Amino acid sequence: MVEQAEGSSGIYDAFPGYRRPAEDEVAEALRSALVVVDANVLLNLYRYTESTRDDLLGLLRGVGDRLWVPHQVMREFWRNRLTVLAGRAAATDQVLTALAKQQRAADDALHQWAKTTALADAVRDDLRGKVAALHQELVVAIGSHTPPSPDSPGVPGREPVLDQLEALLRGKVGAQPDHSQWKAFVQEGRRRAAAKEPPGYLDAGKDDSALPEGSAGDYLVWAQATQEAARRDTDLLFVTGDEKEDWWWRYRSDFLGPRVELVEEFAAASGKQLYMMRPVDLLRRASALEVSVRTESVNDVARVSESQETSLWSVEGVAELLRHLDFEERPQAEAIRGAARRGGFINVKSIYSSDTIDEQTRQSFTSPVERITRMLQSRDVVARDVEPVLSAVLSDSEVVGFTIPREVVVAIGPDPAGEDGDSA
Repeated sequence: MVEQAEGSSGIYDAFPGYRRPAEDEVAEALRSALVVVDANVLLNLYRYTESTRDDLLGLLRGVGDRLWVPHQVMREFWRNRLTVLAGRAAATDQVLTALAKQQRAADDALHQWAKTTALADAVRDDLRGKVAALHQELVVAIGSHTPPSPDSPGVPGREPVLDQLEALLRGKVGAQPDHSQWKAFVQEGRRRAAAKEPPGYLDAGKDDSALPEGSAGDYLVWAQATQEAARRDTDLLFVTGDEKEDWWWRYRSDFLGPRVELVEEFAAASGKQLYMMRPVDLLRRASALEVSVRTESVNDVARVSESQETSLWSVEGVAELLRHLDFEERPQAEAIRGAARRGGFINVKSIYSSDTIDEQTRQSFTSPVERITRMLQSRDVVARDVEPVLSAVLSDSEVVGFTIPREVVVAIGPDPAGEDGDSA
């Protein structure tokens, strides 16, 4: 018999973050752990259909007194709520604007074609009428699928989301940390962001923003949640729509669990287990709480990803960005317009003479765009959580092109002169 060496342990003892709990353990956590929801979970209630919203709220009610919201989460909810409402309206306006442009372009094209072919006026008008009818059909369809906005978003008692949240979260929101504790949390959060330690290090750029906590927002949520779990001497289940790698242990598109470092930190501090779920994972496990949800609700929540959590570029924001770039960095402005003409992508060869560029060149090209974006954000011209205007597309670790957000394509609109002949 082989004797075990003194001090030996199993494969997970020193590496608890790599253990993936079985499904029945996760279900039990939903029934017994402290359940903390992130701000994006609350804000996404405005993006779901009414039935999906009711299902999610019903599930959270099933958690009972174990549901808890950190003070920082509530701060972020109130800070971003009106922006989310405005962004939802802006997204509808943008698609309607794009359709109107396309209708006018089609109408003009038919008119020009009719003149060059001597087409009878009656035939021309019939074709134009069909285009107008199709446009109106699309407008009605879009309106039917757009969630209604509250009559008075700032007046309690007239908005279902606020009314239901007020009832659900009564007595379940954490107290504001005292000033010295808050400063200590912010200092540690900023240190972690600079050192690329989870959570929240991907928010390092927010130190240039007007937010009082800068890049420490995610750490404030983490610190307050873990403190409350330790106070209750219980496991922690954190529900977040944030899908970035500074929270999650990911392999390609798979979410394996919380960041290994976070599991180990929580275990070392409390001796308890950390679990994490996305809202869609929570709905899929509703049976653990003996709550029924619709399949359509699961599908609806799955469609609302972290990319939808970010605010959209407004037409005015895009115009201001291009105005500054035209004055300071003309090549970047032309690259963005070129990407818009091609449907959202421009290859490197349209900008440089080579087929690929390295990371240093990419940074030197996108940095001015990022700098001007931050300046516009500081002036509240552009929302603080918009996607980057130029995102690199990689092939074998080399940059082969750039993409721009869909709403930027729509805001710039088609080039009256058409394609310039470069292939995408």
